[in-house]
Amino acid sequence: MTSGADINILADHPIWIAVPAFAPAIVVAGVVVYIAVKNRQKKDNPDRDSA
Repeated sequence: MTSGADINILADHPIWIAVPAFAPAIVVAGVVVYIAVKNRQKKDNPDRDSA
């Protein structure tokens, strides 16, 4: 059996690889939440015309 003392990890950056995959999903979710909140505020305001 050999010891693990001579192992060199050259790159350990899984979070940086995952960021490009999750960033667009987070942006899309934020836009959906923004539109939903804006629509809810518009619906709660009875003074506005819905024309």
